[in-house]
Amino acid sequence: MERLTVIFGLSFFFIIIVTLVGMCSLKRTKDTESFMTAKHQMGPIVIGILMMSEFIGTGSTLGTAQAAYEHGISAAWNVITLGLGYLLYAYLLAPKFNKLGEYTISGALASRYGNGIRTVVSLTMIYALTTVNVSMYTGGAATVASLLGISIQTAVFIIGAATILNLSFGGIRGVGHSNLIHATFKYLGLIVVAWAGWTMLRAEPRAYRLIPQTHYSLTGVGVSTLLAWTVANTGAVFSTQYVIQCISSLSSPGDAKKASIVAAVTMAPIGILAAYIGLSSRALFPNIDSVMAMPAFFNVMNPWTAGIAVSGIIAATFVTVLACQLGATALIMKDFYIPLVNPDEKHKIRATRIISILIGLAPIPFALYVPGLLKTIFFARALRTTVAVLAVFMFYLPWLGTNKSTVLALVLSVIGTTVFFILDNPWGIDNIYVAVVVPVLVMLACHLFEKNRQQIGIVN
Repeated sequence: MERLTVIFGLSFFFIIIVTLVGMCSLKRTKDTESFMTAKHQMGPIVIGILMMSEFIGTGSTLGTAQAAYEHGISAAWNVITLGLGYLLYAYLLAPKFNKLGEYTISGALASRYGNGIRTVVSLTMIYALTTVNVSMYTGGAATVASLLGISIQTAVFIIGAATILNLSFGGIRGVGHSNLIHATFKYLGLIVVAWAGWTMLRAEPRAYRLIPQTHYSLTGVGVSTLLAWTVANTGAVFSTQYVIQCISSLSSPGDAKKASIVAAVTMAPIGILAAYIGLSSRALFPNIDSVMAMPAFFNVMNPWTAGIAVSGIIAATFVTVLACQLGATALIMKDFYIPLVNPDEKHKIRATRIISILIGLAPIPFALYVPGLLKTIFFARALRTTVAVLAVFMFYLPWLGTNKSTVLALVLSVIGTTVFFILDNPWGIDNIYVAVVVPVLVMLACHLFEKNRQQIGIVN
C-alpha cells in the first residue's frame, strides 16, 4: 500500500506542477500571434526538443518496448525513423517553411496553390489531428488508469482537464514550457527503467538465454514494416501542424535547420532505450503479456524511481495531446473562424481560447466509449503524409501542380487512404503507400493531360 501511495503521489504531483507551469504563460499570451507561435521567445535548442517531444507518445515508449519484446531490437526503428525524418526535414523543408512566414501547413500550401487547397488541407489535417487525439485520450487513459490504479473514466477526465487548462491559458509558450518538463521526465523514465533492466540482467546473466537469437536482428520486424515506418514517419514530420508552428517561432531559416537537427539527434536514444527495455523484459519476464514489457519493471523497482518512470509514461501521453490540440486550434482559427467572422484582436484571442477548450473536450466521449481507436495513430500519420507529398512538390517541383490538380490529388488520396484503412489494407497494400502514390499519380496525370491539351490547341 505504501508503495502504491508513493507512485500515485509522485505522478499526481507531476501532473499538477506541469499544468500550473503551462498556465503561468497567461501573462505573455495576450494575442493570437503569441498564442500560436511565441515568436522569438524560444531558441533552436528548446524548439528542437519540443519538436522531438511531439512524436514521443505512449506508442513510442510503451509501444516500442512491447514490439521489442515480441520482435527484438529492430523495434527501435519505430522511433529512429522519426529522427531520420527530422534530419531530412532540416535540409529540405524547415528553412523554406520558416522563410514563408506561415504558421499553418494549409497557409503554406495556399501560398503556392491558392485558397482552394487551404480548405481541403485544413480539413484533412484537423481530421488527422482529431484522430490522433482521440487515440491518445483512449490509450493514454488506459495507461494512466492501470499505472495509478484509477478508473479509465477518471483518467480521461484528468487528461482532458490538464491539457485544456495548459493550452487555453498558455498557448504555444505554455505548451512549450510544460513539454520541456514532459521531455525531461520521458528521458528520465526510460533511463531508470533501462538501468533497472541492466542491473537485474547483471545479477542474472543466464536470463539472456531466454532471448531468441532473431531478436538481435536489425530487420526482425520485417523489411516491409521498416519501409512503412520510414515513409509514414517522414511524412508525418514533414506535414505536422505543431512542427510548422515551432519552426515559425524561430527568427531565421538557419535556426529552423538547427532545431530540426536537435530533434533528430534527441529522438534516436529514446527508440534505443525503449527497445532495450523490451528486450531485457523478454529475458527477465518471459511469461508476461507483451503489453506489460515496460510496466513489469515498476513492480520490482524502488517506489521512488518507479514514480519517476510512471510520470515519464504519463508525460508521453500529455505531450502528443497538447501538440494536436494546439495544431487543430491554429487551423480552425486561421482558416475558418477569422475569415468568416473577421474579429478584432480582443475577440480573436478570446475565441482562440474557447476553441482550444472545445477541441480539448471533443475527444472525451469517444475515448470513453470507443476504446478500439488506438490503432488509428498510424492511419493518421498516413493522412499527414499525403499533405507532406504536396509540400515537397510545392518547393521542389512547383511546375507539376496546379490549383485544381492539387485539390483533386488531396481529396482522392484522403478517400483512398481511408478506404484502405477501413478494409484493413487489402491485397497486402498498406494505406501509407496509397497516401504517397495517389497524389503523385493524380498530379502527374493532370500535368500530362494539360500539356497534351495545350499541344492539341497549338496544332489546331
